[in-house]
Amino acid sequence: MKRILKPNENIRKLLEFTPLQYMIDSIEENTKLAELYINECENTCLLLFGHYLFVAGEVTDEATNFLYYEILTEKVKKELEIIIVFFPDETWKDAMINLFPDKNNLCEKSLYRVKPTCICDSFAKQTTNIRRITTELLNSNVNNIDMIIDEVIGTGTYNSMDDFTQRGISFSPVIDNKVCGFCTSEYPTKSEIAIGIEVLEQYQKQGIAKQMTKMFLSEAAKQNLTVNWECWKYNIASANTAKSCGFEKVADYPVIFIDL
Repeated sequence: MKRILKPNENIRKLLEFTPLQYMIDSIEENTKLAELYINECENTCLLLFGHYLFVAGEVTDEATNFLYYEILTEKVKKELEIIIVFFPDETWKDAMINLFPDKNNLCEKSLYRVKPTCICDSFAKQTTNIRRITTELLNSNVNNIDMIIDEVIGTGTYNSMDDFTQRGISFSPVIDNKVCGFCTSEYPTKSEIAIGIEVLEQYQKQGIAKQMTKMFLSEAAKQNLTVNWECWKYNIASANTAKSCGFEKVADYPVIFIDL
């Protein structure tokens, strides 16, 4: 299989099955984000994007062997620990399950989306405890800063923390001099962006996630960006937060969670 830097027309067609097209678009703007492989003759492609693995096209021994031995090397397995596989059909599902027997779980994820024209002006309201994530905040003596850094570096969609603070949209609740969560942008493109959000358990159910989301959406609207929200289907609280802020469901889709 041949590695290429950007999705070509054939890869675009093979990956039409996934609703996460904004992730594929983001590779166009930053080729460092993903590893992309294709066999044009057999019409097969493999895309490793952080912890996300997209497989599509013909299932062949060459493709599965290349994936197992050349992409998911022992070093990569130790670094990633888990992958989430997006697949187009039962043939690929069975192939991935057979490749990782006793290490897989079938799950469902959901995608929600809101367009900038649907974002309310009142979302810009600031609250005392929620701060914009800036270089100043990251370099301060606030506790638990690593919660933000780990999220940004782990997602890997910005070149550095400086790049993130300059180009990203982000907020964090800081309570008693401690970072208690984050709401950060991911997979930026010229027209779309995704949202990553988490609040520490002891601070949940206080409206923090909803307020951060509204502030995030207000900033996204200024840049005319459509915002995507992905979560596990069973995460009702996450889905409810998204819907309460104007997001509408785009799709539910199966994935395979694999413990490497």
